[in-house]
Amino acid sequence: MINKPMKKLKNFTICVLIAVVFSSGVSLSKNNDISYITDSIKTGNIKVVVNATGEVGAINMVSVGAQVSGKIEKLYVELGQKVKKGDIIAQIDSTTQENELAINLAKLESYKAQLEAAKTNLSVATSQYEREKKLYKSNATSKEGLENIKNEYANAKSSVSDLKSMVKQTEISVATARTNVGYTKITSPIDGIVVSSPVKEGQTVNSVQSAPTIVQVADLSQMEILMEISEGDITKVKPGQRVTFNVLSNPNKQYETTIKSVDPGLTTLTNGEYTGVVGSDGAIYYYSRLVVPNEDGNLRIGMTTQNIIYVSNAENVLLAPISAIGKEDNKSFVRTLEKGKEKKVEVKTGASDNINIEIKNGLKEGDIVIISDMSAQEMDENMSSRRRRGMF
Repeated sequence: MINKPMKKLKNFTICVLIAVVFSSGVSLSKNNDISYITDSIKTGNIKVVVNATGEVGAINMVSVGAQVSGKIEKLYVELGQKVKKGDIIAQIDSTTQENELAINLAKLESYKAQLEAAKTNLSVATSQYEREKKLYKSNATSKEGLENIKNEYANAKSSVSDLKSMVKQTEISVATARTNVGYTKITSPIDGIVVSSPVKEGQTVNSVQSAPTIVQVADLSQMEILMEISEGDITKVKPGQRVTFNVLSNPNKQYETTIKSVDPGLTTLTNGEYTGVVGSDGAIYYYSRLVVPNEDGNLRIGMTTQNIIYVSNAENVLLAPISAIGKEDNKSFVRTLEKGKEKKVEVKTGASDNINIEIKNGLKEGDIVIISDMSAQEMDENMSSRRRRGMF
């Protein structure tokens, strides 16, 4: 005896199949007490595609920051302006840095002068020490006198060494101060376009507490598109596959390129937000990357793209409804109908678009395959019921 849930499921399936018969040209055949819903094997084309949304971004975008603190004295660029590598972006008030440089230069000159004097003293102390040693050997001076001269020589030698060290340290300080003065002039590290300018003239930036961004410069001659591929489609997507896409602002223009790469980790891992825990209700996506030229500048950062990834394409192949395919012992088969007789045939399948499936062997064009079957009584009952409800 059929329980109510199973009976409802069977009736629903029968209704769907009847709808298919009347809407898609699938034929209905009767053989004694069994009615068959069938279709024929046809020759056609099949395309397997993956649809994905994406976001346009710049391949090379640099945040140009300040390495020293101070007031923005002059901002030489504005949003949308083209710049070349080395072009000046902004000038930070360099008074503090120039004063630091001047102080260290003065120290350096002082230490150098002291070093020359210490060298002279050392030369004198060396001569005296050598003369005192000769006198001591000939008993012309006392040991105490020799020791005093020796100490003077050691002090002179130590003074020269200390001053050499001070000169070296100050030379480093001068180089650092001169570099800091150079840092007050902000230049572009790349050719590109100014896409962001978060500071204004007169604003003070503090490089000690943070690394303030003066502008962001991006090379927009080539753009990168990050497509979000769902977990169910990611194994189908591979580098080198053809992709077409358009943007919302110009849906009639179609761009075409190929996939450059597919990220190995999910999007949250790529974006640094992965915690290792994914909720059962959370969708999982992976980034697939495109690189496209942008000579006309129509592609802009942040645009949304609608992408079609062409996974496979089979032309002039035999096609069967995917609903006609059965599985048994890891093999595919169909049921054919010839002169009212049903026959099970093993087939080898290929690409599928979830409606039709490629038949590589086992069938020929024109063969009739069974999609479903039911008793004549079930068919009549369901058709009568649908007529009463005005569905036919």
